[in-house]
Amino acid sequence: MRYLKVLGLVALFFFSMLFFVQNHDILVQELALELKVFGLHYTTEAVPFYLVILMAFVIGSLLCTLYFFLERVRLSKQARQLKKQVDALEREAASLRPKTVEEPYTTAESTENIQN
Repeated sequence: MRYLKVLGLVALFFFSMLFFVQNHDILVQELALELKVFGLHYTTEAVPFYLVILMAFVIGSLLCTLYFFLERVRLSKQARQLKKQVDALEREAASLRPKTVEEPYTTAESTENIQN
C-alpha cells in the first residue's frame, strides 16, 4: 500500500510538471484581481498566474489537513466513549452470569445471616 501511495505521488508530480511545462506562456502572465462592492474598490498587485494556482493548492491542502485532524479528534473521543460503554456492559454481563461450581453461591438472606 505504501508503494502505491508513493507511485501516486510521483505520477501527480509528473503530470503537474508536464502541465506547467506545456502551459508556461499562459502561467507566467500576470493577474490582478479586483473587488468592487458597495463603493469599495480593492485591487491586488499583479502576480503570475502560477502563483495564484499554487496558493490555492496550498490553502486547500491546509484546510483539508485541518478538517481531517478535527475529524480524527472527534472520532478518537467517540471511540473512548464507546470503549467505556463496552466495558460497563461487559461488567454488567459478568455480574448477571450464573456462578460456577468453584464460586460460592450467596443469596441476600445468607449474607444477612452472616452479618448478624
